Amino acid sequence: MLANPLTTFGDLLRGGLAVEVTCSNCGHRRAIDGQSPRLRDRRIAGARFRCEQCGSVGLPTLGRAVRKWVKRASAHERRG
Repeated sequence: MLANPLTTFGDLLRGGLAVEVTCSNCGHRRAIDGQSPRLRDRRIAGARFRCEQCGSVGLPTLGRAVRKWVKRASAHERRG
């Protein structure tokens, strides 16, 4: 699947891809839920991401290992 400016979060999910956002300031990571009704039809091009913890700019990355991201996020939460 080749992304273009009209690609949505839902399109990525159907293609087996997902977006993970990493904060450039504090390193907080979050996987974006492409099935969310709020994001499913939203275009990826031009999307801005902000950290929930510190408000800094988030840097998106594409990947296939969504389950690994969830495991990493839960491990991070347990560490506190």
